[in-house]
Amino acid sequence: MVLLLSMAILPFGLKAQISVDAYGNVKMLNSPGFVKVYKYYDTPTFEPETHNTGRIGVSGRQFFEIRGQYHYATSTLLTSDKRLKENFRSIDNSLEKVLQLEGKKFDYIADASDSTGDEKEKQKRIKMKKDQLGFVAQEVIEILPEAVHYEEEADRYYINYDAIIPVIVEALKVLSSEVDELKNKSSLKSASLDTENLIEETKEASLGQNVPNPFSNTTTINMYLPESISTAKLYLYTMQGEQVSSHPVQQRGNTFVTIEGYTLDAGMYLYTLIADGKEVDTKKMILTK
Repeated sequence: MVLLLSMAILPFGLKAQISVDAYGNVKMLNSPGFVKVYKYYDTPTFEPETHNTGRIGVSGRQFFEIRGQYHYATSTLLTSDKRLKENFRSIDNSLEKVLQLEGKKFDYIADASDSTGDEKEKQKRIKMKKDQLGFVAQEVIEILPEAVHYEEEADRYYINYDAIIPVIVEALKVLSSEVDELKNKSSLKSASLDTENLIEETKEASLGQNVPNPFSNTTTINMYLPESISTAKLYLYTMQGEQVSSHPVQQRGNTFVTIEGYTLDAGMYLYTLIADGKEVDTKKMILTK
């Protein structure tokens, strides 16, 4: 870990004389407590026995700085070399966890350290404690316990905000994947609709078999004419090719022509659909008496 260290960890404006007692404790004469020297992971840490001064160094391989009872961030580089890590696992339910987090805007409560220094320094500290953004550790521990540290001696909860970043990254990946899936479904649906419209637009004119066939009273001849057809007629012929009748077709789409049996002699006939001067199809029908 590389620490870009700020030494201003004691309350603003604090003027203290330092003395060392017979037990090796370092005391600030203006401070109500002693400053002891500890060692965490072979790195010395200076911390007070009271809650209103400060700490400097490494605890649990993380550097942090406290003024009074508040945690102030400093410039920090965390060790992240792969060669120092093992047992890699995926972060489960990342999106669900991120959605449960609730960001807050808040003010820090004033403490004893805010009463030191001149009026300008006091106002500066008051301003620094207003309109902060963050999470509540007691809420986060229920969602991401890995990101919360509880210090029993001081009875304080701290959040490792850096630990939340990988969860957010994985949540964004899940969200991006879901968005891509929705886009693909939307594109497929749109393509399907376009295909159906294309089929409808390119569907050619057609002529169906008359029903019933044979018939004695009436029969219906079904057909399909696209909107692009200007004129259409159904012609009825004898088997010798003599035209018997013609029937203009005004409707477009699925339509039909009805033939009355009493207008014809019994026999076999041919009927042909002509659309815009072109023969669409020719079929046979039989009339019985």
